[in-house]
Amino acid sequence: MDCAVASQHDGLDLRRRRTREMAEVLVGRAEWLGDEDRAIVSAVYQDGISAKDLANIRGQSPRCVRRRIHALVQRITSDEFAFVLRARDQWPPTRRRVATACVLRGMSLREAGDKLGLSLHAVRKHMDAVRALHSAELR
Repeated sequence: MDCAVASQHDGLDLRRRRTREMAEVLVGRAEWLGDEDRAIVSAVYQDGISAKDLANIRGQSPRCVRRRIHALVQRITSDEFAFVLRARDQWPPTRRRVATACVLRGMSLREAGDKLGLSLHAVRKHMDAVRALHSAELR
């Protein structure tokens, strides 16, 4: 019975370690997010603030904050996010700026076009190229 208890404790330690490692990855990748999103990820995964407490601070519902955290984690841990981080330095400057705005910062195509001074068509073409490069890498 002592072995069973020890195994359970080892499993818990592994889970804690994985969670800590994942939090470090999330906080590290959060540097590429916009200011508000970076603050949310840092508050939750670096400072240990609960979604409920963060919601109170921000004057939002806990459900809204949890949904935002979930969406941010999904984006940060996506293959596309990792691909853009890895490959962006090899791309032309405009494609790099578009991929950074859309994939890393999470802007819509229209928002990225407005911020970067590009047409929606140009932003869409660059994002199509980024997705094609990503698909080619996956094959």
